[in-house]
Amino acid sequence: MSVTSPLPPPAHAGEPAQPLVVREPTVAIIPTQYRPPDRGGYSGYAAPGYTPPPNYYQPVIPSQYPSQYPRPVYLPPPRRRRRGLAAAVVVALLLVLGAGGGAAAFVAAGPDGVARSLGGPGKAGTAPDARDTAIIEVLNRRSKAVNSRDKTAFMADIDKTDAELTKRQETVYENLIKLPFAEFSYKIGGGGGYDDSIPTELKTKYGDQVRAPGVAIIHRIEGVDNDPVAAPWVPIFALVSSQWRLVGEAKGKELPSGVGGQPWDAGPIIVEKGEKVVGIFSANNRSRAGTLIRIADEAMDQVALVRPNQWVGKVFMTAVRDRAVFDAYFGASPERVDQVAAIAVPHYDDVPDWNGTANYSATRVIFNPDEIDEDNDVLSADMSHEFTHAAMAPVTTGWTPTWLVEGFAEYVSYKGAQIDTNSLKRALDGVQTENLFAGEQFYDEPMNYITAWLANRMISETYGETKLIQLYERFQQTSNEEVVISQVLGVPRATLIKNWQDYVAKQKR
Repeated sequence: MSVTSPLPPPAHAGEPAQPLVVREPTVAIIPTQYRPPDRGGYSGYAAPGYTPPPNYYQPVIPSQYPSQYPRPVYLPPPRRRRRGLAAAVVVALLLVLGAGGGAAAFVAAGPDGVARSLGGPGKAGTAPDARDTAIIEVLNRRSKAVNSRDKTAFMADIDKTDAELTKRQETVYENLIKLPFAEFSYKIGGGGGYDDSIPTELKTKYGDQVRAPGVAIIHRIEGVDNDPVAAPWVPIFALVSSQWRLVGEAKGKELPSGVGGQPWDAGPIIVEKGEKVVGIFSANNRSRAGTLIRIADEAMDQVALVRPNQWVGKVFMTAVRDRAVFDAYFGASPERVDQVAAIAVPHYDDVPDWNGTANYSATRVIFNPDEIDEDNDVLSADMSHEFTHAAMAPVTTGWTPTWLVEGFAEYVSYKGAQIDTNSLKRALDGVQTENLFAGEQFYDEPMNYITAWLANRMISETYGETKLIQLYERFQQTSNEEVVISQVLGVPRATLIKNWQDYVAKQKR
């Protein structure tokens, strides 16, 4: 994950050196759950008996976080965001998908998009089996309508007495059929669903004949995704004139993060395809869309210099003007939206709130609408930082220290950059280098981005870039920095720290 560097956009070979202006980072979430050295496993951080896969992303967990939540989401204190050429523009938040909602038993939809089971307690007035079967049939028809481009069928199961809902669903349909899906289906869960999130007015209108199940929208973007990706959705169904119909969509901070935050949830969209990036933009922003895709492809080229393989090499990016799409990831902390420029969200083959064994499948990058018109040089540098997180996602674990996660992304973003030495000296004046920090402590000091970048650059210069990457990858096996540094670099951690301190001091002279 990343907050952007306090460094300016890099100048590369043949370009004039950029003055280094300290940029204050915005809020950030480390993509992994930190465990101090010598604490293996997920003991104390996960529900008893739960063992996530090695590449399962979890954020930093504060000590005071209630122990009853197996997959917490941590948001560190907000930081101001400055605008302009030297601003902190993009913050990559590799969020675990929400901590809300109860566990649900799921049965996967088949390749034909047919959902197999709903489950959950019954409601008075309609036998559970009949009700659940009817809702499953609605979802089956919906997925088939998307795959066959049949708007009439898609709209047939919507309560047309709600004009606003009807209009909204027409836009959703038009957006869905514009997306280059290689696969699209639904997966629905039982457990109690989210009936407590049904608005009072709908409960009053439909009585007991209303239901809000958790639904995973399983999809693959053609040319981007190798594996299925799950997006959470909480539709509300009710019995209308003896037929189960879609009557609304649940909202609220108790829902999984990302509900309402998918590209099809925006207003009218367009799709722009680059060589390595597929981007979703607002339909009225077509001219900017082409520029952003070009910048994104160039940023991907920068990432490929260091990470040419070992990952899919493609990114799906959303940069729409619809603020609600971005805000959907901040349900528990809406006051922090304005401090965040973009988020890089890990997605899984199921919704982690509902399936503790979900496997990482892809990282999506989503922009704050306020940042879409930022300076191209700033966006380029920040995109390369964000895309580095996506590139390293398959080997980033809950044990990867923050100084390495963030410093490596800065290293890639500034690889080959011509940094003005006098500006660097000024930026490092008074900077503290007592340690390289892991966990949330890293974000307490914005200058840790510069010092972590210098640590990664020093390792690459001293031991070689291959060793730097090996160091990063080795944290798939253990959280013990002493062991990993000794095994990969052949020196004690204390020696690495001393060498890094000397390296930083050298930049000051």
